[in-house]
Amino acid sequence: MKIILLAIRTLLRFRLYTVINILGLALSLACCILIFRYVYGEMTTDHFIPEVDRVCYTVMEDEVTHQKRLYGLLPEYGYTPSPLEDPAVEIVSTLFPSDKDQITVDNKLYNVASLAADTNYLKIVPIPILKTSRNKLLENPQDAIISEDLSRLVFGKEDPIGQQITTSMGKIVTVVAVMGKPNTRFSMPFDLLISNESANYRKYSMPHSLVKLHKGHSAASVNKEYEAFRKMSNFTNRLRICFYPLQKLYFDQQVVTYLDKRLVGNYTHVLILIAIAVLIMLVGLFNFINVYTVLIQKRAREFGMKKVFGANTRQMAVQLYTENLCMTLVALFLAWVFIETGTLLVNTFLMIRIPSHFLFDASLSVGILFLLPFITAIYPFFQYNYSSPVTSLKKIGRGGESTISRKVFLCLQYIITLALTIVSIYSIHQLNFMLNTDLGYETDNIIKISPIEGPRGSDMSMWNKYNLIVRQLDRNLKNTPSLIKLHSYSPGPISRLGQNCWAHIPGKEWTSIGTQVSNQNSFRILGIKAIEGRLWNDSIDNDMDLSIVINESAKRELGITDIDETPVILDRLLVYSPQTKEQPAPRYQVIGVIKDMCTQHLSKGYEPMIFFYYKEGFSSGLLVCIVPDKKQEAIDFLRKIYNESCGNELPYTFLKDEVLSIYKEDKQLVSVASLFAIIAILISAMGLFSLSLFDIQQRFHEISIRKINGATTKAIWQMLFIKYSQLYGIACLVGLPLSWLAITLYMVDFAYKAHIAWWIFAIAILLTGGISFLTLIWQIRKAARTNPVEIIRSE
Repeated sequence: MKIILLAIRTLLRFRLYTVINILGLALSLACCILIFRYVYGEMTTDHFIPEVDRVCYTVMEDEVTHQKRLYGLLPEYGYTPSPLEDPAVEIVSTLFPSDKDQITVDNKLYNVASLAADTNYLKIVPIPILKTSRNKLLENPQDAIISEDLSRLVFGKEDPIGQQITTSMGKIVTVVAVMGKPNTRFSMPFDLLISNESANYRKYSMPHSLVKLHKGHSAASVNKEYEAFRKMSNFTNRLRICFYPLQKLYFDQQVVTYLDKRLVGNYTHVLILIAIAVLIMLVGLFNFINVYTVLIQKRAREFGMKKVFGANTRQMAVQLYTENLCMTLVALFLAWVFIETGTLLVNTFLMIRIPSHFLFDASLSVGILFLLPFITAIYPFFQYNYSSPVTSLKKIGRGGESTISRKVFLCLQYIITLALTIVSIYSIHQLNFMLNTDLGYETDNIIKISPIEGPRGSDMSMWNKYNLIVRQLDRNLKNTPSLIKLHSYSPGPISRLGQNCWAHIPGKEWTSIGTQVSNQNSFRILGIKAIEGRLWNDSIDNDMDLSIVINESAKRELGITDIDETPVILDRLLVYSPQTKEQPAPRYQVIGVIKDMCTQHLSKGYEPMIFFYYKEGFSSGLLVCIVPDKKQEAIDFLRKIYNESCGNELPYTFLKDEVLSIYKEDKQLVSVASLFAIIAILISAMGLFSLSLFDIQQRFHEISIRKINGATTKAIWQMLFIKYSQLYGIACLVGLPLSWLAITLYMVDFAYKAHIAWWIFAIAILLTGGISFLTLIWQIRKAARTNPVEIIRSE
């Protein structure tokens, strides 16, 4: 206790330095804790599942294209030997997911994400149950489990238990349980869980297989036994089915799932955030150690006398550690205050949803509290513990070796701060470059409405009800020209329906091409013109024709020189019908070519695209071009006609906003880098203030003598300013090329990237140096104006 009280008294004696030290550390800790909490939430996705490292999905890999997609195995597929029958498999669940399903309650349609599963699913994935009327769930095929959100949407404040729902297969199920939210992120969320025996899902839905392996087995070890590609019914190319760990699936953006609501992580994005957090932490640490060495040097007499009177190594270490522990404790408390009070800023400005994990937060705080003081006390301990008492006493009032160390730490601090500032400015420049690049289509006054999926089964009453709703919506849209200029059943340029297909022309290799639904009105709404051939004409084109429109990139990729003479061979039909069903490698005629347009993140470039004709069907989505000066009236009208048939709120977005949404992660990185760069500049400015204050105080006597001997204010300015200017110059010489190299390496795979202009470095130098040197200028000006007689008298 005496040691703690001594540490507190000592720190309070040098209040200004202590406050600067604690504040700088608190800011850097707050930034790091925020990022680490976010990263922890990303890295623990699906970890509410017990022994998640043994849980896998089955993935189908094509021998020719090597594209992987989630695909389950059913006995009737004839795929033998099946990995599902391997002795390493403990339990198997067959799933039929649909994130664009529909249910009917009180003659209203509701869009839901559904999952039809067997009883084994809940043994593998223990979804939390809030309330239930059954001891064993999914054993009765007519049972249903719904989420809290779906319960509120459909039944309001009524008790959902016992309520009946009609599924898209036309079957009536009864709600027997309400599920809550897992305590970690769930990568495969759903609103409705029903038994896969409630209807013939095998006939109308694509299966998924979820397995749990026995202890001691891994997906990699099992997959070695099933590496061979084999023939499977209904597929042209040979395939192989292997296990894919659920832990890896979240960060894998290449595996195709056909599930829009599946959560997909970005591992590169996480690594960049970690790097930014580490850099801001280093700025805080260097600042803390630097200012603390100033505080230690001001106490050189104290340490020298303690060693004279027999203070041993342990006593010195305990005192230094305790002082750093006290400052870290206060800084950590302030950091959490900043975090809790800044939650709204984080959610809005940084666009980061920070999950709360008490155990992780507590463990991180305890680790910081006891480990950080050890790190920050190492340098001062070695500096003063192993120097003789005489040396310590001689250092009173002079810089010595500690001045060199302070210069090094300050220089490193500014190198990192400059790097963060340059990266932040370039990130803003790159984001604006992508946002201002020509999209290739119009976005103003265009609304996109999410699709209403059709029923999955063959129940004609369900299809009649669905078609009635679609026809009614279509009539309402056509009969309101004062609000609706044009509408089209298509998904819009960003949402691609059908994923990729494989295509080639005679004599060329197969290549992957994107596909998208289109029609006459969709091209008109988007303002797309043909640069070769023609576009769709509803009077002569239909979805049974083997005709396509391609973009410039697809024409180059396929090697087409004459669209009239060169057919495009696809690996599958784009629209299935009884007339064309039997063609294994259909030949399509290109009727037109359009300019390249943005369908994905521009860092990947313009995607080669094939547009196929499909006019009817709300299942593709809806594009609506509204009258410009009646935006709100049009939205209210759309909401009204939608709610007459559907229970959900109108799921709409402006096309301009949807385009912006593909740069969400870029905006997040820009926001984080910008905020952290500002904080780094602030911490560095506080550090420079402390060091310059100490330095000027140490040289007050020298300044006074110089002024008495005729030194001008300009000479005093040069004497004091040049030292820190040289340090900042060295930081610029090191930091600028490092920043340029980091940006160049990161942007190497970007198809469209902004030029690294000279003004980016100029702004960073002026911004970082300007703010920091304002504190130095204020102190130099104060020292230069001080009366030398008063200083000498005070000594």
